[in-house]
Amino acid sequence: MNFFGMTFDREIRRVQAAHALTSVVLSFVNIYIPAFLLTHGFTLSGTILFFVVFHAVGLPVGLLFCPWSMRRFGLVPTLRFSYPLQIAGLILLNLMPAFPIPWVLVAAIGGSATFAYWMPLNILLVRYADSEKMGSDLGIFFALPKVFGIVGPLLSALLIPFFGFWPMFAVACVGLIFAYLPLAGIPHDGISVDLDLRRAWGELRKRKLLFFLEGLDNIIEESEWFWGIFVFLIIGSLSVPGIVGGLESLGGALFAVLVGKRADRNAEKMVPYASVGLMIVWVTRFFVHEPVLAYSISFAASFVMTFFLVSYFGMIYRKIKGDNEEEFLILREIPTVLGRMVMFGVVMLTVSDPRRMFVLPIATIAILIAILFIRRNRFKSVSDVTA
Repeated sequence: MNFFGMTFDREIRRVQAAHALTSVVLSFVNIYIPAFLLTHGFTLSGTILFFVVFHAVGLPVGLLFCPWSMRRFGLVPTLRFSYPLQIAGLILLNLMPAFPIPWVLVAAIGGSATFAYWMPLNILLVRYADSEKMGSDLGIFFALPKVFGIVGPLLSALLIPFFGFWPMFAVACVGLIFAYLPLAGIPHDGISVDLDLRRAWGELRKRKLLFFLEGLDNIIEESEWFWGIFVFLIIGSLSVPGIVGGLESLGGALFAVLVGKRADRNAEKMVPYASVGLMIVWVTRFFVHEPVLAYSISFAASFVMTFFLVSYFGMIYRKIKGDNEEEFLILREIPTVLGRMVMFGVVMLTVSDPRRMFVLPIATIAILIAILFIRRNRFKSVSDVTA
């Protein structure tokens, strides 16, 4: 069995292929969900509140359901359960403007599906990735969705202004049925994850700086997500999210593989350079007032963001592999959600002038760079950072 020429000679290839398929079919709608809400009566504050509930419900579902399900049924069955949840969430979201469906319910289902997908997927990724090729394996993991996901947002940008949102929702729901297929060959083995509050608290204290870095990383990542909303607000066309998403995929696709090969050995050295690049990108965004400049910066940002993500996750995943990585990958969702909530809170505070929100990622990147600089001599590897 192969996937566009990719032979499944390693289990990691199945994980990469399944994630690529899932990302591609969701690329038709995910970037448009904020625009969908904004065009159906939600204010910017209401849209952000939707995603606050999305994460606030998804986190406890992930922390309580996923460990139990992985222990009881295995990693792959738990991941498989997320697909019908995602389909149900998309159908209800599409029907919400026509029927009295509570938006809180839709957000809760979407958040539960997302956490039920990412928690087992991250564990599968680290489990089957090669420590010596961690950067390359992550590069492919990030690159494949971008390579095959270029068409989705651009096609949505062409069709949604004329036909509405429902055709893209239909494509995504049908596509998710097939996206699971590459994972079918992975053994459905159980996983020993026994989370209790005392041990979880000990794990958080043991690696508190790593968890703090995860919080910073997610402020940076989620701020990038808000950029698509900001461009939609200043330009006002339904084609905007798709164009931005297509440009981001186009710019990051090849770069992910190139960065991944270098990150096999130099991830720790690459993260600060990528962080400085991201800071420059956010500073330039203060001056965006027209579509051409917004699209140009989106394209350039895709390179820098890919540079940052591949090197950052290459550094983190290599250090935690073989050292209770399952617990780390589950517990990291706590600082992940906290970081996103910080970003959502700042957006709510700056809703009258969203451009002021750009200060948050710039300040966060500065803190990240400072931490990496201060700790560079005291600790030889991130796995030693427990103070």
